[in-house]
Amino acid sequence: MGPWTHERLVALAHPWPVSWLFPLRPGDPARIVNLFAGPGGWEQGLQVLDPAGFDVVGVEIGWDASATAVAAGHRRIVADVRTPSPIHPALRYVEGLTVSAPCQVWSPAGRREGHQDRNLELLLDTFTLACESTFGHWHDSGECCDSESCGICSDPEWDGYGGFTGPLLTFDEARSLVPQMTDERIGLVAETLIWSLALTARYDNLRWLAMEQSSALPEVVLDAISEELQIADWCSADYQVLDAADVGVAAHRRRVYLVAGRHHYVNLQAMKPAEPVVGRTLAEALGWPQGVRVNTRGNRKTSGGNEFSADKVAPGTTSKIRGWYWADNKDRKYTVPEAALTVAMPADYPWTGSRSSACQQLADIVIPTEAARVVGGAILHKEWEQPVSRYLETIYSPESLALAAPAAAEPASPRVAAATSTGTAQVQILPGFDDLFVAAAPTPRSQAARPR
Repeated sequence: MGPWTHERLVALAHPWPVSWLFPLRPGDPARIVNLFAGPGGWEQGLQVLDPAGFDVVGVEIGWDASATAVAAGHRRIVADVRTPSPIHPALRYVEGLTVSAPCQVWSPAGRREGHQDRNLELLLDTFTLACESTFGHWHDSGECCDSESCGICSDPEWDGYGGFTGPLLTFDEARSLVPQMTDERIGLVAETLIWSLALTARYDNLRWLAMEQSSALPEVVLDAISEELQIADWCSADYQVLDAADVGVAAHRRRVYLVAGRHHYVNLQAMKPAEPVVGRTLAEALGWPQGVRVNTRGNRKTSGGNEFSADKVAPGTTSKIRGWYWADNKDRKYTVPEAALTVAMPADYPWTGSRSSACQQLADIVIPTEAARVVGGAILHKEWEQPVSRYLETIYSPESLALAAPAAAEPASPRVAAATSTGTAQVQILPGFDDLFVAAAPTPRSQAARPR
């Protein structure tokens, strides 16, 4: 380490791992930054794809979601994704970026404010500013019309050739239009571009991007992100809506995935199973008897009804699953592990926080099967169908169902249990996390800090 002490390296790397300051050695796993990381869906899917192939650090503002992830063996920086610098020296060798910004502003479950014309206009302008803060303008050969103030052709050492000007704005300036939006969560989609373009412009080691978002995200937004990446000389960027039920998950989950390759073409077709997969009903997945109907809204009736049959693939899981119950038995509600199985998460996953918090986390999570087929199929061209099939067989095995059953589920104090177990587990906790895991519960903070 020469003159560097370990303490100085820790300070330089903070809040990222010290090892990330150094180049990868042969055989080292690829380094991935996971923005809006939640409780660990992306990581769970990457482990399905390759248990030792990825070195992931997530950025997540939610305390409970972060504590859940770390209790499960994942690493988290507890912060707003706009706080860490995307050109931090520890990010020099990052190869992949996954992004799952809040989705309520786009989806029918929210107020759909992102679809308002003024908000869309501000968002598209923010995309342009993201390019200004990273690559700047493309300067053609020859002097421009404002050569006296131009940072390119006014340079005495300019060689006369074209090229990007380099950053013309700060990242804060690139985000300056977000406060004018009716909901700042709309502008969080722009972090996809700010981070990917910043890493490309500064270090150019980023190789791929995967973004997950509500299937209601307007195509004009997806097209604009793709175009900005291609302006920055990314080889390809494209998007497609996927449904988790199509690979055997017991509940529908339709999401749009935008994937991009810096130096290679992405393959959307590779995200689809080679042969149709037989659907898995909710009753089969959870070991329930036939004929069960699930009530989702009590006595409140809507155009879509207030019940569904468990003998079919279930509708999409939302945070309201905490109150869903068997129509013929109001006391028979989902256990948290049963709710987790509907999004293909293990029955013994260490959810941290209240029942409501756990249900919110699993409703927000990126389903692992989708993470595996998006990164494996479209981006890395890896075989994903057999690993996903084996994973689901394990998730829905009799042993897993036994853990999810009411008699075995619902620990008395999940927050304390997760915090205590994490304190003794052999999990790498990033610098500054010591105050996250304490025996006493922290001062409650609003779960609305990062709703999706």
